Amino acid sequence: MSAVLFGNRHKLELLVALAEAGNEGVNLSTLSDTQGVSPSVYYGPIKDLISVGLAERLGRVSNDRRCWYRRRHSGFWNGFSSLAGELATIEARAS
Repeated sequence: MSAVLFGNRHKLELLVALAEAGNEGVNLSTLSDTQGVSPSVYYGPIKDLISVGLAERLGRVSNDRRCWYRRRHSGFWNGFSSLAGELATIEARAS
């Protein structure tokens, strides 16, 4: 569904992860481990989200060597939570 709606198979996963993480942020390596994919599948989508102002790079947090990203304050995220729930329902029906 992500590929059809967003032009990328993994953009929806990343959007959901950012929405759920709030200010704590998302680490692409951790996300990729939970999804069973390479972290590189998220590099293009995160760059896109940063370029349109929906996400920001936090850099390294504490002594963690990995880079973190979080959503930026935007009304988009309020509407997205509703959309994500609807998409999950549609995807479940299609399975």
